[in-house]
Amino acid sequence: MKATAAVLVADRTFDFRELAVPDAPPAGGAILQVEGCGMCGSDIEQYKGGTAKAGIGAFPVIPGHEILGRIHSLDADGARRWGVAEGDRVAVHGVAPCGVCPSCMNGSKCVDAFYYGFRSLNDRSGLWGGYGSYMEVEPRTRLYRIAEDLSVEDALLFNPFAAGFDWVIRLGKLQVGETVLILGGGQRGLASVLAAKDAGASQIIVTGLQRDAFKLEIALQFGATHTLIAEETDIAVAIADLTSGRGVDLVIDTTPNAFQPVTDAIKAVRNGGRIVLGGIKGHKDMPEFPIDELLMKQIEMIGALSSSHWGVQQAIRLVEEKRYPVHLMHTHSVPIEGVERAIQTLAGEVPGDPALHISIIHKH
Repeated sequence: MKATAAVLVADRTFDFRELAVPDAPPAGGAILQVEGCGMCGSDIEQYKGGTAKAGIGAFPVIPGHEILGRIHSLDADGARRWGVAEGDRVAVHGVAPCGVCPSCMNGSKCVDAFYYGFRSLNDRSGLWGGYGSYMEVEPRTRLYRIAEDLSVEDALLFNPFAAGFDWVIRLGKLQVGETVLILGGGQRGLASVLAAKDAGASQIIVTGLQRDAFKLEIALQFGATHTLIAEETDIAVAIADLTSGRGVDLVIDTTPNAFQPVTDAIKAVRNGGRIVLGGIKGHKDMPEFPIDELLMKQIEMIGALSSSHWGVQQAIRLVEEKRYPVHLMHTHSVPIEGVERAIQTLAGEVPGDPALHISIIHKH
């Protein structure tokens, strides 16, 4: 049996290949028939070569870490531990921690995690990413059963929505009735809107750029109470007006490669409030940081990356409940042959074709 895969062999260079699928699953693991794979900003960075330069993965590689599929084969130990059977539809957590290092034991970032979508093609079968039609599943991987009646596109939202729950609730500690400012209206920003709405926030304020007007419209339909255009608004002044001068209880920064939102967050949050930073800044140092204001306001600030087991569970619950119009997130569904243009579209490199969430769909 062969897998069709888009292999990233160099910066901005894909090679489409037919690769052998192992006859049997790895010990304690499984072989997955991939239904679809979502895209996010890290796929763009990987395509451009940024993750390889940062030492995260290398070429050649099958990208794709937001994976949905069906169990094609698994051994008895995997079936017992996961509680799944061949044919079950599952979502795959993109990061598989070792579970035994000191970091895993205290609940922090694993020092020996297995990252799907970034593992070398030269490692065993090489089928480690969602841009392939079949994939190996390591025993340490977290799998989640997901409803049969969901579209592939809706089901794939488990990944960005998981980040929303983690950043807003687990890390941001949002309480019922509190106010939240979400900087950025992309996938993680809109996921944060849904998490905040689901958790009972009283005000949900979302910022975006002029070109993101359609995303802010979705934010309102997801439950945001106010939206602000960043280029046209002094964010701190607007937040003071909306909160009677108090400031918001929580700020979530999802904006990539921009430092002004960090300053806006510090100015907009209330005394003793919380800030969660989830927007990667391209490994660059912030030229100026208002540390005195951070200290004087006694702000709690925390960095966020990826999503937890709990976050994925909450995301799947939300999608399966069908209480929110999550389909509004979808802008593109493409076959694997269209993956390169899809990444370029998500990166904003295709004029006149704005993108929010793109799904790669495998046909079997």
